[in-house]
This record gives sequence, structure tokens and C-alpha cells, in this order.
Amino acid sequence: MTSSRTFAGDPAAIRVEGLTKRYGRRTAVDDLSFTVGSGRVTGFFGPNGAGKTTALKAVVGLARPTAGRAFVRGTSATTIRPDARLLGVHIEPCGAHPGRTGRAHLRSLAALAGLSRRRVGEVLELVGLEEEAAKLRVGKYSMGMRQRLGLAAALLGDPEILVLDEPVNGLDPQGIRWLRTLLRDRAANGGTVLLSSHMLGEAAQTVDDVILIDRGRLVHEGAIRDLERSGESVVVVRTAEAERLSGLVARAGGRTKREDGDRLLVEGLGVAEVARLAHRDGVLLEEIVQRTASLEDAFFGLTGGAER
Repeated sequence: MTSSRTFAGDPAAIRVEGLTKRYGRRTAVDDLSFTVGSGRVTGFFGPNGAGKTTALKAVVGLARPTAGRAFVRGTSATTIRPDARLLGVHIEPCGAHPGRTGRAHLRSLAALAGLSRRRVGEVLELVGLEEEAAKLRVGKYSMGMRQRLGLAAALLGDPEILVLDEPVNGLDPQGIRWLRTLLRDRAANGGTVLLSSHMLGEAAQTVDDVILIDRGRLVHEGAIRDLERSGESVVVVRTAEAERLSGLVARAGGRTKREDGDRLLVEGLGVAEVARLAHRDGVLLEEIVQRTASLEDAFFGLTGGAER
């Protein structure tokens, strides 16, 4: 079951301008600006402690910025009125009392938002918490079930914009696939999703655009395909004559580094070029493949995450 609603509006669903948030002497977010387009799934990435959750809280009005502004559909996040049809939010715990059932929790939220009880059953079915799980008290929920309940709450108003903090945490592979399909379907209907995640490989299959921050500052903003292309591919070669091949590559303008004994990583030259060099000088190659740079490679290159 997916939403049949079609969303439309300003191309900039969310706009952040010079956002800064300090806690005492610590600056969690530092002069951060970015735009989230309508009809897109945007990934919000960064190392642990980069300021992702703090920034998301400021975007949805749960934290007041020290400086700067955040706008949702042109309205300041600090003055926007709660509207479950405009903005659905899942940040940190689901917020349900452990002694209540998931159904009772959602019915309370629906009543506060002016939504029908029928919608509660719809979202419980949508997130896979119908029947027994909806009758259990939340205190007996697994982490994955709590995550699904938080997503159900965010989806109650079938909102134009979803803001989700680490939504795949606790989900099994089937749940991750379900969530990916849900988010892609909403974007296809013009809805907007802004999500943070540390599972970059999975996120690469879900998001259209990327906002990457480090130490509270913006380091990259753009389409995910551009970020993936920013990482240079390498040629992986296995040979007993690694030292000799390294010299040939260097004279041809390439660079090499050792990996796992007799393996060389060659940068700056393609597979065909490396193969020709080896053939010309009689270097026997036991293996030669192109390794395409991943989203993780680009991430580490921009944030220095590998060195940390």
C-alpha cells in the first residue's frame, strides 16, 4: 500500500540559510546553508557528531537556531504551525509511552492532528504493524518495531514533506527494502524526503541528492551521481612482479600503492593502459580489474573519515 496522493509546490521544499546552533561553547552546526528540492529524496550525511540530528531538529522547529534561518515551504521553522499534512517527522525515539499500545499512541496523535481514526489502520498496515504488533504495549516492542511505529506517526497525515533521522536503524533487510520502495514512490508522486543515514551503500539506492556535512559545516551539496563520480576509480592488479610494474606505471604518469601483498592499486591509468604496459615489458598479470569508486570512497575523501 502506497500513497496515491500527488504533491506539488515550490521547487524548494526546505531552505536553510546560515544555520548555526551552539550549546554553550560547543558549536554543533556552523553557518550551514542548503536547499531540499520537491519531488526528491535527499540524503543528509556526515560522520558521527557532524551535527546532522541538530540541524534536522532546527529544520522542523524542534530546536531554535543560535543564528540563521530554516524555511519549510517558505515559512520559518520557528513560526510554522504544526500540520501533519505538510510535515511528517521521525527524529530519535518514537515517543510512545511504553504502557500504551501502538494503535492507542497513533490514535492520540491522529486526534491532535484532526485526522480520522481510519488513517491509523492504514498507516499500521503500511508499516507492517497491523494485528498483533498494534495490540502489544510499546514497552514490549523490538527496536525495529519502534522504528516502524515512529515512521507510522510521521506518515499519519500523508505529508508533503518527510524528515527522517536514521530511519533504517533496527530494520531487517526486508524492512529496508520496504522503506526504500515507500520513499521512492512518494518522490515519484512529487513528495519530498530528507533523511539522514550512516548506511551509505543502502542510501545510494534510495536518494537523488546529497547534502554532506562535517563538523557542522557543509562540504558537498548536489546530485548523488556527481558525488559518486567525484571519487577516482582504480585498477587492481595482482602480479608477482609488483615492484617492476610500479616502475612502469610511474614512468607512464600513474601512481601505485600496495594492497594485500602482491596486489597493486593503480591510479591515473585505465585497465587497457596498464595491460599494454605489462604486455610490452613482459610482466605477467595474474589478475587485472577496474574498481569503481563507491559513495563511501567519496564520503571519506571529502570528510577525512577514513583517517579518523
